[in-house]
Amino acid sequence: MRHNKDILHKVIAIDLLLLCFSFCVSLTGQMFKALQEAYALSLTEGSLLLSVQSIGGVAFSLLCIFFIDALNKDKTLVILGLVMCVLLMLVGIQPPLLLLFIIFAALGFAGASVNTLTNSVMVLTVPNNTERYVNLLHFMFSLGAVTAPVLSQTIYAAYGLIGVFVLFGGFSLCCAIYAVFAFRVQMRQGLVTESLSLKKRFQQTLFVIKKPGMRLVFIITILVCSWQMSAIYYVSSFFTELRSRPMDGAIALTVFFFGMMVTRLIYTRFADRFSKGRVLMLTNGLGLLAWIGVFVVSDVYVKMALMGFSAFLCGNNMPIVFTSACAIAPKNTAAASGLVVFGYYIAILTFIPAIGAVGDVIGLSAAMVFCALPLLLVVPLSYLLYKKSITIDMCADQPQLS
Repeated sequence: MRHNKDILHKVIAIDLLLLCFSFCVSLTGQMFKALQEAYALSLTEGSLLLSVQSIGGVAFSLLCIFFIDALNKDKTLVILGLVMCVLLMLVGIQPPLLLLFIIFAALGFAGASVNTLTNSVMVLTVPNNTERYVNLLHFMFSLGAVTAPVLSQTIYAAYGLIGVFVLFGGFSLCCAIYAVFAFRVQMRQGLVTESLSLKKRFQQTLFVIKKPGMRLVFIITILVCSWQMSAIYYVSSFFTELRSRPMDGAIALTVFFFGMMVTRLIYTRFADRFSKGRVLMLTNGLGLLAWIGVFVVSDVYVKMALMGFSAFLCGNNMPIVFTSACAIAPKNTAAASGLVVFGYYIAILTFIPAIGAVGDVIGLSAAMVFCALPLLLVVPLSYLLYKKSITIDMCADQPQLS
């Protein structure tokens, strides 16, 4: 009985840490324009903050791919979760611009650790019904993202940037402290559990990358993240510009995340029943049509509805690619998750600034039409994933060990 209670506390702690990461992502999207104005940055210059954040994320992803299987994953997750929450609070004090860039780089490193390790640690904590727990984990991400935009915009109107980041960061810090107690046994253990031999780690990483289907999943990850992160970071600014009403932007971002939250909650019940390639092909094909519809209709509320419907259709992309990668390499789940997060940050590092640069030239509304391109490319690749009968779903039945 006590064992089950300990597992429950760990599951809750993991869910809360990803909830905190969702605050980091959604606050960056919602407060992006406010940060631009506070530091007098253009859209392209503001996008560089996201690029710097991505550099930190790429750094952790590479560390994760090569070395994380040699570390105490539970302890690493909790420590870097604490760091992430403190850094989130520091953004609100509006430090000098150079220091802000450094904080964003560090926030990218710590955030990537939470984004990666919550998936891996959840797989280790509950090896049975893994897909359902991972999907529920990503539901928590959506839940945090749904509540953050409107709430943060309300706090910003009353207390400014410092109020937003200190309040959200303070709540996140409490969640991280809870995780310390949930993983108290692991926190007393050593950080390094295996040899850190670079040769051994390189061979193991190469083995994971060469697994059938892994490279295809990696490419799909880059594409789905290019669309998803562009939407997250620019939707609020896009809708704010339509009628010069910041609350419109907050509501639109909330609608977007609500669509993701609902579909993840529904899919949690069926995650282990359908081919991942087939699901990706169908949902992203329909999601593409909904996304294009956003820029065809003129009514703002219809635009919001289509934006939310697109998120509903494509909202399971990330849970699917995470579980696919872990299923392909069940004995190296952290390295597999790290590869997915590496693709995630490649998308942010390249596609997001590109949309910002195009937006400076032809306007953000026109630039966001180009976000349909990644969804368009996902459809044939998902068909290839399904048609070639890559046995991801069969691999999911293997023991989920790391």
